[in-house]
Amino acid sequence: MKKTFLLLSLALPLVAHAQEAAPVENPTVVAPEVAPVPEVAPAPEVAPVPEVAPVPEVAPVPEVAPAPTTPETGTIPTENAPTSPAQVAPVQVAPTSPVASLDEVARTREATVAYNQGLAALKKSDWDTAAQNFGRAAAFSPGDAGALSFLGYVRLQQKRWDDALNALLAAQDSGKNLDVRAQSQLLNNIGFAHWNKDEFPAAKTAFEAALALDKDYFDARYNLAFAYLSRDQFADALPHLRLLSAQNAKDSAIWDGMAEALQQTGNLSGALGAYKKALAIEPRNSNYRFKFALALVESDRRADAIAQLKQILDTTPNNAPALLQLGDLHLKSNHWGDAATALKRYVALRATDFTGRFNLGVAYDYAAKFDDALAQYAEAEKLRPDDAATKNNVGRIYFKRDRLDEAVTKFNQALKIDPEFYDARINLAIVLAAQKNWDASSAQWQTLAATVEKRRTATTDASLKKSLAARLATAYSGLASNDLAQNKFKAAAADYKRLLVLNPGDLEARSGLGRALYQAKDFVGAEATYREILTRDPKNASAYNDLGVVLEAKKDRKGALDAYSQALQLQPDHGEAQSNVARLKSKATLG
Repeated sequence: MKKTFLLLSLALPLVAHAQEAAPVENPTVVAPEVAPVPEVAPAPEVAPVPEVAPVPEVAPVPEVAPAPTTPETGTIPTENAPTSPAQVAPVQVAPTSPVASLDEVARTREATVAYNQGLAALKKSDWDTAAQNFGRAAAFSPGDAGALSFLGYVRLQQKRWDDALNALLAAQDSGKNLDVRAQSQLLNNIGFAHWNKDEFPAAKTAFEAALALDKDYFDARYNLAFAYLSRDQFADALPHLRLLSAQNAKDSAIWDGMAEALQQTGNLSGALGAYKKALAIEPRNSNYRFKFALALVESDRRADAIAQLKQILDTTPNNAPALLQLGDLHLKSNHWGDAATALKRYVALRATDFTGRFNLGVAYDYAAKFDDALAQYAEAEKLRPDDAATKNNVGRIYFKRDRLDEAVTKFNQALKIDPEFYDARINLAIVLAAQKNWDASSAQWQTLAATVEKRRTATTDASLKKSLAARLATAYSGLASNDLAQNKFKAAAADYKRLLVLNPGDLEARSGLGRALYQAKDFVGAEATYREILTRDPKNASAYNDLGVVLEAKKDRKGALDAYSQALQLQPDHGEAQSNVARLKSKATLG
């Protein structure tokens, strides 16, 4: 039996931060400065009067828009707009009130002139002039749903959401006789205004009302689908996105939105297919490709994800999120050099980003470039002084360099920030043991065991219970190691027994128990322990050798010789068994 042996073989954990990179844009709500926006349909059908026929019933044809957001300039309703004043039929004047009639004619003329001037300004995207004239037209003809609709549309273009909503609601009140198409367009614009006022329920109601009138109204369904996406209501968005893709299979934003909804509802294979369709339409869209890469990561297709990220970087070498994600994937693949290369490029672009600095430190750390690692961790500490993981990792390097007092300081700093940071507590216990500060080390193991056991008892999550059981086993193993180092053999045996309750199949722990019992002179218990190991692993040569030592202590020379011989049969070069057999055969005493 070996006189010395390692019972605790723990690598000091290096805690890497979770990936914090996000796509360049939020995949659910496209910001106004990015992506096309719905051109809101003004929905005016009622022309102001007879002098000029502005033909307001033709709504602007909507460009494909990813979400209800700030409107951009779009096609205005000019398809049938007159190029010169139309012939005006004589106005019939009521003989009983000539003054009133003349006044009404004048108001009608003013309203018509203002309306047509508004249309002219609309063609030039002169929103201020258009708003002024449509406002005048509505003032001269208060019940004119057409003027009010156009006024609401222009206010949407100006991002004056309250004014837009007031005009559109007034148009709705005045336009009770509008046809179905015009009413649905008006409701879509009302929903758009509510959306931009962050009034999701009202926006949703308006979009749904528009679709109730016209189930094929693309803009309203588009806006409703992306409104759902922006609120993470992915299951609600999906049926609308599927209908939209049937209406326009060449709209990449629809496929991208569908991909996200499928991914978030657990259909990864469907999501990957949808991302591919979006990229087939827009192969140079780095945002789509980035999200495709993230979905590949989630599908455990790391190599494919790396290929997609490299493709992004081929066309946009300074794409910071792609560099950060690529570095993270190389870290997870244990490619330390590749990780460092990507992350160095990332921190050159974003020098004050904590995650980039930390992960670059991790890459250097694992590559044993400790000076470089410490330099990056130092930058990370400046950016986030209260980050426990950084202090833990610095402590780990100090330990490797035998700077034990400094390592203890760093681990204590980490635990002050996060008392339940298990890795830091494990590391602190190990360093204290390296200093032969057994009581302090054991106190850390006991604290770990108590903390973990309390949490393990409280949780009902099976996966978490399993993870916590592994932590608890580490604590018991650490305690056993300390007890053995102090010749506290009975205490060590008790530690191993607790460990084996958690994991009966841990043969290393069972072997440690056998050794502790042997040292405590409990030869019966030690023999039973080694025989249990051999029942579980009949080809364990070391267990046969250790059993022989126990049997020899029990004065069973023949049994001991048989056990040593069996060890040699299984492993002819087993040094201890060779020595023990030779000694017994020469009738030497056990030393």
